[in-house]
This record gives sequence, structure tokens and C-alpha cells, in this order.
Amino acid sequence: MALLAGSMTALMAETQVFVYDYLGEVDGVSDNGHYAAISDTDNGFAYLWDSEKPEDLEDISFISDPDLPTSMTASGTLVYDVSDNGIVVGAIKFGNKQNPAYYADGKWNLLPMDPNAMNTNEAVAITPDGKIIAGYHFIFDPSTQTDVKGRFYPCQWYLQEDGSYELKSYNTLKLPDHQGFFPHAQSPDGRVVAGTVYCGIGSNIPAIMKDGEYVIFDEVETRWEPWMFRGKWFAGQETLPDGTVKQYWVDDVNDPNVVLFPEEYINGYRDAEIRLEGMFVGCDDKGNLYGARSLVANVTEDGAGDVHTKACIYNYEDDTWYYEEGVDMFVAGVGKDKLFTISGDVLEGNDITNARDAYDIVTDYSISGIYRCSVDAKTLGGIAYEIHPGTGQPIFYPFMIMVDGGSYDPSSVQCVAGNPKEALIIVADGHIEVVNASQVAVYDMNGKLMGNTAVTSVEAGIYVVVADGKSYKICVK
Repeated sequence: MALLAGSMTALMAETQVFVYDYLGEVDGVSDNGHYAAISDTDNGFAYLWDSEKPEDLEDISFISDPDLPTSMTASGTLVYDVSDNGIVVGAIKFGNKQNPAYYADGKWNLLPMDPNAMNTNEAVAITPDGKIIAGYHFIFDPSTQTDVKGRFYPCQWYLQEDGSYELKSYNTLKLPDHQGFFPHAQSPDGRVVAGTVYCGIGSNIPAIMKDGEYVIFDEVETRWEPWMFRGKWFAGQETLPDGTVKQYWVDDVNDPNVVLFPEEYINGYRDAEIRLEGMFVGCDDKGNLYGARSLVANVTEDGAGDVHTKACIYNYEDDTWYYEEGVDMFVAGVGKDKLFTISGDVLEGNDITNARDAYDIVTDYSISGIYRCSVDAKTLGGIAYEIHPGTGQPIFYPFMIMVDGGSYDPSSVQCVAGNPKEALIIVADGHIEVVNASQVAVYDMNGKLMGNTAVTSVEAGIYVVVADGKSYKICVK
């Protein structure tokens, strides 16, 4: 089912803006700018945008599948990212439980889950070649102090030769006694999963899984301390025969009856009144992770201090940080050359411009911002909104921008076939690799056989790949 854009504005030479009169948000844009994943989380609808038909949105909402038990009738579809060859990842809602899933070749497929997974589980990111998916499971853990007795743990799924995805769950991480590690993004090579770790009273800090290793950048510490109230120290309580509770308070902190309570410290700062904010929400192909991080300064012995939250970029290749004063969070970018903020601004060099003005977006809706982009920032996905007159709450609408025609060039696609249950063809570094095919043949344009194995080394040019009886035309640069 195709949905027509509510309004389209052509501007700035060949640059076009498409604002859609359908509820939803742009959650993911493929690195090559060919596709975008859009979802209406409140109503459970999901859409796929294609740069070759930019005025339309394809409805890919999951309804039902005859192969599934009738008890698994879907109540909604969530999507978060899309590969260069159009594989969409997200989750299918079955009642109050979410199952991670991916969409390829017109069909939704459920991903395997951790055996201890509870109600909230999603796939949130996919590599451009479609080989590695990142996500999370909410796993039962009776030791946590949270009411629901569970924690978020990151995970990845790796594409196998038979077309299935195999789960790798990082469910043994030693996480703070809070809600766990919630991932938002994945590096294009799948080496890094990035997100936020919940800790302390209600703070969160940026964190990554790099090559399977858990990395945080802040020191999180639990100290056991007495509790003072109105100049006295709490020394326990008991329930009297009549059911009333009697509390005991003493003047001396060294009294052996004084009760100690756990207090959380982050970088020496006592996490109590001002909560720290930190997370990574996006990445690029140069090792840059985009997000925000709270920094503390002037920390005293009792844990007081000054908290400053800044937009940040962390490069996991050279272990360097970049901070921007006066900006709450970066959500996407191209290195430091062009940055998009959560507040709707675009930073380019020393210039800061609102997204509406930067791209001359003409619409009756307000512009929330641009939150996803291709690696060259020529294909952009954003969110517009209006305020509901009855509830006073914002209603969100997706929009797409194709700068100077967009970034997608069919001749430069690195991954040209996308059904992981069939052939997956990858072009890189002077060779053609075919995954998920039992019979392979690669021919040049003169009909000469160049190879019949999974990997064929070739020169620049046009080739025809025949995989299990299906033909694909491939351009190698």
C-alpha cells in the first residue's frame, strides 16, 4: 500500500522536501540514502520510504502471519533502522510483549530472543550490508531494585549462511542496580553498539559495547552512609504490637545502631538532586558517536558539585571527545563538518541555523528537527508537528529531504540484493561476495565467466551475477 505525501516543496535547485500527512517519525535512514524507516508508534503503523519514489510511503505494518499461532496476532509494528538494501529492523508487538524482527522482501521475520527475555525486546540498528543487527532484551533479574525485576541488556544478531540470524546476547554484563544498558545505535561495521546505561538514583551515562567488551566513561560507585534528618541520625525502627511503627533517632553518628543506606556517586558527584544525562543516539562511518554527556566540576568531599550537560561526539577509533557549549545533544552528523541537534538546529562550521531555514522547508507544520541522515547528509529524515487543539499535545509527521537530488546512486550501491533468506550480494575492495547461495556464477558483459565461488576478484566494470538461478546486474567501481 502506498501513501501519498500530503505536500511537496521543490527548492534550492534540485533539493526537495517531502512532508507527509500521516502520523509518524523518521527513525532511520540508510547510509546510502536509498531508504528510510518511519513508524507511528502510538498507533502501531510502519512505513518504508524509497528515494526512487519519494512522494510515497509504503505501508509495511505487520498484520498477521498464517505461520504463527493465532495467539500471536500483532497489535503493532515498530521500526528503527534500515540497511542499504532495504532490510528494516524493529519489533512486532504481540499484546504486551515486543519481539525483535526484521522486514525483507515483503515479509516480516521474527528474530530469536534470549530465553529469559520479558516484555520489551527490540532490534534498533542494522549494518549497511544487512549482516549484523543490534538491539536489546529486557531480561528477568530478581536482584534488581526496580519494581519490574529486570534489566535492559544489549544484543546482536549475525547473519548465517542459511539466511537466518543467530543471537549473541550480552546478558552477563555487570550493570548498575538500575534499568540496565539501553542501546540506540550501531557502527556501520557492527563492532560497536552504543547507547546509555541507567545508574544512580535516576541518572544515565553514555556507554558502548566495543568488540564485545563493555565500556563506560564514568566512575560509578556505591557508598554506604547514615541518614540524617533534623539533626539526628536514623537508628532503625520496629513495629509495635498495636501495629504502629516506632523509629529511633540518635545524636551520635558513631552509635552502633545507626543504619547505613546505599548512596550512588558518579565521578565523585552524589547522584541525588541533579541527575546526570548521557547517551549516544547516532553514529557515522568515521567512528564518531553522537549524543550528550553530563560533566561534573568543583566536586566537594560530600559529593556536591556543578553539573553541565553538553552535546558531544566520541570517536571510538582514536578515543577522543568533542563537546559543544550551549547545545543539548547531537543526534546525527557528518564528522564535525555538519551536525544536527535535538533542538532542531544545524551546525556547519561556525554557523548555527534552524533546520527550517537551513533547508527552506515550506509547510504549515512546525519543524521539530532533522534526526537521521545518510553518510553524506544529502538524504535527511526529520519530524514536523502541530499541537492538538483538544489535548495540547504535539502530533508528529515525518518529512524527508533530498539535497541536490539526494545521495542514492544505483551504480555505487555496495549491497545490491537484500533478501537474507536468498542471495545477499556485496561489492567491496575489488571483489564480489555472494552470501546465502548454493550456486554462483559471475560474468562480465561479454559473457565471460569470471568466477563461480562465493568470492570473485574483479576489475572495475559491469557484471552479471547469477545466484541460485536469479540474475543481478552489478557495478564495481
